Amino acid sequence: MGNDKIKYKGQEILQNLDTILKKDSYHFELKGLTKSTRDIINGVVQGILERIGANPLTSFHLFSGLMEALLNAVKANARFVIFKDELLTKLRSGGQTPEEEAEELLNTILQTEPLRDAMQRYIVPEKIKKTVQKILTLADKKKSKKTALTQEDLNFLELVRQKTKVYNLKISVKIEIREKELYIRIRNDSPIMAMDLNRIRKSRTRHAELAKEGKSGDFFRPDFLDEKESAGFGIAMVDEGFYNLGLDPLECFDIQTSKHATSVYLNYPIEALRKMEF
Repeated sequence: MGNDKIKYKGQEILQNLDTILKKDSYHFELKGLTKSTRDIINGVVQGILERIGANPLTSFHLFSGLMEALLNAVKANARFVIFKDELLTKLRSGGQTPEEEAEELLNTILQTEPLRDAMQRYIVPEKIKKTVQKILTLADKKKSKKTALTQEDLNFLELVRQKTKVYNLKISVKIEIREKELYIRIRNDSPIMAMDLNRIRKSRTRHAELAKEGKSGDFFRPDFLDEKESAGFGIAMVDEGFYNLGLDPLECFDIQTSKHATSVYLNYPIEALRKMEF
């Protein structure tokens, strides 16, 4: 982390926060979004906002938006693990495709956008969504320690963890204090399917139309429930944070994807963060 590339792990970040906050560039690699991870990122973000003289009221909107974007990254990596596993299972089924050919065909499909999208329809998105939700729910229960998980649930989580490790899917966060803006880039090692990205863009445009009418909050009414679920509730929450700061998210927040990764770019003008009225 930092310009001189000193590396800190976990709580070492908070222990060395005063030194870290003297820098203008920060880089994190996350394995998940645990309470400890949230606390560490919150400590860094609060320190940065104080350093640049930001209005304390901006903290909630910026930090909650950042957490939503990170949660989306966690979900995306989990979704990709399930997608790859389901696809590989189908390629192997029936015994028609030898093991090595199945792996090679899988890689070809994953690196070819039209094939990826076609296979997503074949795999059944609803099944993937339910499985990802199961992963997140069980992980939360395990972290809270309030509910004892069955051995079957524990085995399921361990299997997902091992597969994520095998596929080497990571999440990275880069934060830079620039002359006129606070720049944040979040990258996860899984692509967004083209049809999902199109739905997200369509949903964001509708949200923007409501914002121009001074009714951005109406986007979260039941009328838009289906649209939010298909296009990303988390993305809408990030956008809403920008609207609450008097900023246009379509100018300050972008999502780019490739065959290997998805990158989210958040740009907060420093003067906007210093404003005293929202």
